[in-house]
Amino acid sequence: MYVCLCHGFTDTQVRDVVATGCTSVSDVYRRLGDLPQCRKCVPEVCALVRQGRLDCPEAVWMEAAE
Repeated sequence: MYVCLCHGFTDTQVRDVVATGCTSVSDVYRRLGDLPQCRKCVPEVCALVRQGRLDCPEAVWMEAAE
């Protein structure tokens, strides 16, 4: 499903970058190469980042933050 219509990225793309260590909405947008425009997608991106944190062991997030 498309999360951001302005930039054309999907929930799968967001989940993929979260799985590689993105720990915030800003990280996700940086990794996908753009800044939010209309910002309607920010709540959904935030929810996907939170979901990714719940799906990963804490140790993975601690290593990513270092």
